[in-house]
Amino acid sequence: MVEISVIIPAYNAIDYLDEALDSIVNQSFEDLEIICVDDGSTDTTLERLESYASKDSRVQVYTQENQGPGGATNTGLSKAKGKYVYFMDADDILDLNALEELYNIMEEKELDFVIFKAINYDQGTDKYLEDSYFTMPRLHEVVGDDVFDWRDIGNTIFDICVTPWSKLYSHDLIKKSGAQFPLELIYHDNIFFWEIMFNSSRICFYDKILYTRRVHSSSLVHSHNEKSVHTIKTNNLIFKTFMDYGHFEDFKEFLYNRKVRLINFRYNLIRDEFKEFFFTEMKKDFEKIIGHEKYDDFYSSLYAKNKSLFNNVIGSNNHFEYDLSNKLYDLKTNNENLNKELESLKKKNRKLNKDNKKLKKEIKKLNDFNKSLLSSKSWKLTKPLRAFMNFFRKL
Repeated sequence: MVEISVIIPAYNAIDYLDEALDSIVNQSFEDLEIICVDDGSTDTTLERLESYASKDSRVQVYTQENQGPGGATNTGLSKAKGKYVYFMDADDILDLNALEELYNIMEEKELDFVIFKAINYDQGTDKYLEDSYFTMPRLHEVVGDDVFDWRDIGNTIFDICVTPWSKLYSHDLIKKSGAQFPLELIYHDNIFFWEIMFNSSRICFYDKILYTRRVHSSSLVHSHNEKSVHTIKTNNLIFKTFMDYGHFEDFKEFLYNRKVRLINFRYNLIRDEFKEFFFTEMKKDFEKIIGHEKYDDFYSSLYAKNKSLFNNVIGSNNHFEYDLSNKLYDLKTNNENLNKELESLKKKNRKLNKDNKKLKKEIKKLNDFNKSLLSSKSWKLTKPLRAFMNFFRKL
């Protein structure tokens, strides 16, 4: 049996495919099967994959009609025979020693999966940028390099990056969980992540950057188009997954607030021509919540900012009104914060004035005492003695 199955879904990835594949076929750990799934590409991606397969017997190539990244990844997973499974994006780069290091950790600690760090590479500026979402400092602070169970770290589970390429998985764990990537969703990683998480008990964080995530114009265009609305369905599927595993009540406050915050976050990123479409879908989803039996529970759990976002969606007729309502809330909040800061400064100023008056009184007392001392008979009588002592100090 092969030790590691590497799964690479690819769609129109020809521009960066060579770097991605080279980073896998040249790994220091060689006991691999490299499963490449062409998801109906219209460029020369398939031909390039077949070229690699002709030179390296470990490379397997499958092709299918376009199903999106989730469908292509599921196809690759169905072909995997390795003890461990690694998922790779076709435009990114894995450090050449990564799989060897991760394999050794999995073997030594008998893990369900190991998590590691990634760094962004901006293709346009040719700069490397760390992002806390991919370096996970909060997770490292909580667990260090110890083996942990997700049940023991509370809300820190939400500080774990959900991307599959930041982990090496036990294949047995994947099969036991039955985890799959949802079709036709651009945020398909989330559901797979939570299915895996809830079936795991031995996890470890490896505090090392091993993966380079490429950010380029194509990826930005696709992430900010009308498909961003998938975040709504994805959040609802996350709710369902937590409920199915009986963990929703434990995390409901965080999940409720996260849903509103993330949906608004995606709305703010989307290009202007898609805002009205996104707003309409967002309002439909929020209106369903109002009619739900858990509405009171949901609404009472929202933090002030998220409560305002929710109310502004419900109360707005279009995305223009929604944007204005949010700006008004932000202005009011900023004004309140400025007033609080002003009041705090006034309070500090009053205290300083009070302290200043006390100091002036102390200074006056000292001055009065000094005058009294200088005019006293004893001070005058000891003047020759002080002059004599000063003379000898100068010798």
